[in-house]
Amino acid sequence: MQRLELIPCEAPFWADSGHGQTLWAHFLKSPELNHLGKNFEVDLPDGDRLFCFYLPGPSDIVVSLFHGLSGDVSADYMQRTALLCQRMGHTVVLVNHRGAGVGLHHAKHPYHSGRAEDVSVVLAHLRAMFPQKKQISIGYSMSGNILLCLLGGFRGKHKPDGAITVNAPLSLKAGSKLLKTGFNRIYDIRFVTRLRKNINEKYKLGLIDEPYKVPPWATVWDMDEIYTAPAGGFKSREDYYASCSSIHYLPQIDVPTYALTAEDDPFVSVLNYLSAPFSKFTSVHIEKRGGHLGYIARKPTPLGSIRWLDYYLCEALKGLENTLR
Repeated sequence: MQRLELIPCEAPFWADSGHGQTLWAHFLKSPELNHLGKNFEVDLPDGDRLFCFYLPGPSDIVVSLFHGLSGDVSADYMQRTALLCQRMGHTVVLVNHRGAGVGLHHAKHPYHSGRAEDVSVVLAHLRAMFPQKKQISIGYSMSGNILLCLLGGFRGKHKPDGAITVNAPLSLKAGSKLLKTGFNRIYDIRFVTRLRKNINEKYKLGLIDEPYKVPPWATVWDMDEIYTAPAGGFKSREDYYASCSSIHYLPQIDVPTYALTAEDDPFVSVLNYLSAPFSKFTSVHIEKRGGHLGYIARKPTPLGSIRWLDYYLCEALKGLENTLR
């Protein structure tokens, strides 16, 4: 597997911390797609449906993008990566997890950090749609964990030919605990507010029978016990965390994979990465500055912007292209 030679992400003084990186990445204006492309739907075995979009490209590679917790295909990082893939000539697919985005009305069951079976079904669908093309998947945050679980053989048999993960929480328990501490509560509140709204909408639409009342002060830690675990078919929050943390499946990964994280990610512990049993098929890069899905650089990267994450993804995609030839 090709080793990436990367220019470090030297942070500007105004984003020289994990929180600064994380917050400024969302505050700064980000390029957007003019349109999402052609839509298609993927039916899941339990009756739920995923809503996806694709933009065709001339290369022999399809890149599928999977968003983070409480997000959808409109997320800034999803849009920027789609534009990057277009410039590189690849077909790009943007996937809404079940119940996310326009799929809200078509999911009785929740998506969560262990839904590797959903990604597997999407990849099987893409194999049928683009039988002559190689498949590369990119998972952000929660979806990074999902993707690593799948690559390690958990809950699915259809894998991509190559993969990239960004700030994947290898230990769900550790990540959930970090979210409810200190300044991290601002991210926690945002996640819970959006998830609570999603649950309320599902209840009003008659998609779920129980309202799953989430207290105003609830954290993601609480949410996983009140809603995610029971609605996802787990015995408890502990069962969910133990079953769906990708750190347990890393040794079995047999697909070329680039995994990126940052030392200063506020709620994905770098210690998990330093001690994780990654297989020989995985190339891990730990950047000093980057926060959570941030990676704002002081100077423009070779791509011409200060979005170091886009530069990393470009180099990782090139590395996988070379590996898959």
